[in-house]
Amino acid sequence: MFHVKHIHKFIHNRGQTAAPCGQNEQLGASPVSRRPRFSRLVALAAFASLILAGCGGVAEAAGWSGPVRLADGSILVQVKPGEVRAVDPTSGDERWHFPNSVKDEKSSKRVSKPVKGTFYAAPVLDKDRIYLVSYEGHVARVDRGEGGAIGNPWTAELGANVVATPILSGGRLYVATEGGEIVVVGTEDGAIVSRYRAGSGRIWGGAVVSGENLITPNLDERAIYAIRLSDGQQAWRTDDAASVSDVTSAGPNLLIGGIDASLRAIDAAGGGVRWRFETDGWVAGAPLVAGDTIYVGSMGGSVYALTLDGQQRQKYTLDAEKAEFRATPVIASGHLIAVSRRGVIVGLNPSTLEQQWRQEIPDVRIDATPLVVDGQVFLITTKHALIRVDAATGAHRLISAPSE
Repeated sequence: MFHVKHIHKFIHNRGQTAAPCGQNEQLGASPVSRRPRFSRLVALAAFASLILAGCGGVAEAAGWSGPVRLADGSILVQVKPGEVRAVDPTSGDERWHFPNSVKDEKSSKRVSKPVKGTFYAAPVLDKDRIYLVSYEGHVARVDRGEGGAIGNPWTAELGANVVATPILSGGRLYVATEGGEIVVVGTEDGAIVSRYRAGSGRIWGGAVVSGENLITPNLDERAIYAIRLSDGQQAWRTDDAASVSDVTSAGPNLLIGGIDASLRAIDAAGGGVRWRFETDGWVAGAPLVAGDTIYVGSMGGSVYALTLDGQQRQKYTLDAEKAEFRATPVIASGHLIAVSRRGVIVGLNPSTLEQQWRQEIPDVRIDATPLVVDGQVFLITTKHALIRVDAATGAHRLISAPSE
């Protein structure tokens, strides 16, 4: 969910070598040794960029907004920076496109314009309304009208970069920025209602609303904040919890994956740490809570099954080159489906984590959490290809290619 080019340049221009991606090492030693007085923050940002961008060289970020299912059954996917497409989940045929693909009689150009920038934040759905927020801080409301007509009643500029998926609550859109702000946008007219400060560091993980509070991680400050929705003031703060993971609710607890190779359960009411489970690599993706079990993947290539109080039940480790799990696992057709960043897909027994099937999709990178629809699992690659996977067997096929 974020743009990494500037951080990669920062690292590589100094001739530094980073540790293998996702390995469980100490974060205190900075790869940039020339400036020791801020080495810890640099290390934190650098390692986080490697988690999310991969360990290759400098590359343009393409965005990894995951697929979402609309009320009419269509699947909405990003097809290129600033553009989304609603496709039929069976055939992959396009049902509609934003910006509007209908061309004016006197022009060869589209009537509407793309959103500025690429998407890391997932689309936010509210019945027939869709809210799109790009990395560059451009917000657009897209409406599905009668007869399938597509409307775009307003757009807004936040003046800040956005990685985390916004939260819709009480008729307002709460957007966390890389600068540590919470920008509150009115959903009827796109007006900026207020701006709250949630620290001075980056927010890359998605927030949740718990009671009267908005809970959000702050990477650079290594903290989790609870911000009151009523006045934007801090209700509580938990330190020593650097995270790029989305926050997940689990009853009275909030689950937070950490780049210190751990999963924490935090008391939603007061912010105290209930328990901490150590993994074999950074936890960059959100966990899945299913019944009385928590499933979580690590960048070390393992999937864990935990009890709700943080005790390990089972563990599966992928035997593959550069095995890394960033996407949240999903359950479909009686299987726990885990997808590695390099396109290895495994179907596991949810009770034992024994491997039932394994498939590989060559030459892809997958960071977004899959979407489950009627026993089928939909994957989006970082190059915006949509792939459908049969959850029972792992058989897969491309159903929607990126736009040219």
